[in-house]
Amino acid sequence: MPIAAIISDIHGNLEALQAVLEAVESDGVDYIVHLGDLVGYNANPRECVQLLQKKRAVSILGNHDLAILEPQMVKHFNVLANQAITYCHKQLTLAEIRYLQGMPRTEVLWDKYLICHGSPESIESYVLNLFQAKRLFNLLRKKYAGIHFCFFGHTHIQKLWICDQRGKVVSPADLPDQIFLQTEHRYLINPGSVGQPRQRDSRAHYLLFDTNRELVHFKAVPYDIETAQKKIVQANLPEYLAHRLEDGI
Repeated sequence: MPIAAIISDIHGNLEALQAVLEAVESDGVDYIVHLGDLVGYNANPRECVQLLQKKRAVSILGNHDLAILEPQMVKHFNVLANQAITYCHKQLTLAEIRYLQGMPRTEVLWDKYLICHGSPESIESYVLNLFQAKRLFNLLRKKYAGIHFCFFGHTHIQKLWICDQRGKVVSPADLPDQIFLQTEHRYLINPGSVGQPRQRDSRAHYLLFDTNRELVHFKAVPYDIETAQKKIVQANLPEYLAHRLEDGI
């Protein structure tokens, strides 16, 4: 069984994506798995799509990706996200749009690991609190009875939720760097965001998953934020999108 780099929410940040891909190459990964939102917010959606294509990443749709394919989606977006999607429409070629069109909304890898963007039932669902985590665990029990491990994105925050055999759901206050997954428990696991982290840490976030040992290793790497910021400004995208990168919000 392989070692996978699980990444999410690149959002057109080429510098962050390049830094993560360079790091995972030295980690010796076999697969790259992307949990959605290749585009939006940052200045290089086209280059990020091309790079994931080149790496033959397993990739699913995020809500910003879907907004490229279904423009009515932007009615759910704030002004900043809406402007960024308009920019992305102008940048992407038909070839890149077709790549997005070929992505599923969810997928089960190696018959064991469910991947989604928000949740398996909605690409826009957030899992940020205990109630939302319990709701997703209940969904997994009902519709994905044999699945104990679900990797999701969308929140831009590295997170781990654990449901034990009694149904008790907890999330460690201090996220461990590494955790061995136990088959008698169920897990919801978020790798954080590559291109727009929101956990007050400006580094690009991702995780490594050793499927042989079922070991998750949360990671983060620095990248050239200044160049990413300059590109946002030069593209006439809202300046706040540049400022938030250095604050990790």
